[in-house]
Amino acid sequence: MSFTIASIVWLVLLIVFIAVEAATTTLVSIWFCAGAAVALLFSAFVPNAVAQTAVFLVVSLLCLVLMRPLVRKKDAKAAVPTNADRNVGQTAEVIAAVEPARPGRARLSGVDWAARCDVPLAEGQLAEVVAVVGTTLVLRPSDGSSTRAV
Repeated sequence: MSFTIASIVWLVLLIVFIAVEAATTTLVSIWFCAGAAVALLFSAFVPNAVAQTAVFLVVSLLCLVLMRPLVRKKDAKAAVPTNADRNVGQTAEVIAAVEPARPGRARLSGVDWAARCDVPLAEGQLAEVVAVVGTTLVLRPSDGSSTRAV
C-alpha cells in the first residue's frame, strides 16, 4: 500500500467536495464525496489513474442514481406548514388604506400586519385574507362569508 500524487489529488478533491457540500443547503456534491473517498482508498492499491477515475465516476453515479430518489421523496415531505396558514379565510380590518401599487396595514386577531390587495381598500373596511406571504396579508374585499377574526 503506497500513497502517490494521485492519492493527494483524490484527498484534495474529497476536501473540496466536502467544503462545497457544507457551503450549500441542498445535496449538491455529496455523491462526489463518496466517489472521491472510494477513489482515494483505491489509489492506495492501484496506481493507474484511469482506473481510479473510472472508480470515482462509477461510485459517484451509483450514489446519485440510487440515493437521489430517496432524497427527493424526503424533500417532498419537508414542507412545514406554519400557524400563519390558519389566517387564510379570516376577516381582517384595514387600518391604513391599501392600494394596488402601495401596501397598507391590516389588523387580524389583534395583530398589525402589512397588507396588499389588487383593488383599493379604505381604512376601516373589512377584507378577507386569501394568503399569507412572509409577514404580509394578501387581501380581497370581504363579501361577508369569511370567518370574523378582527
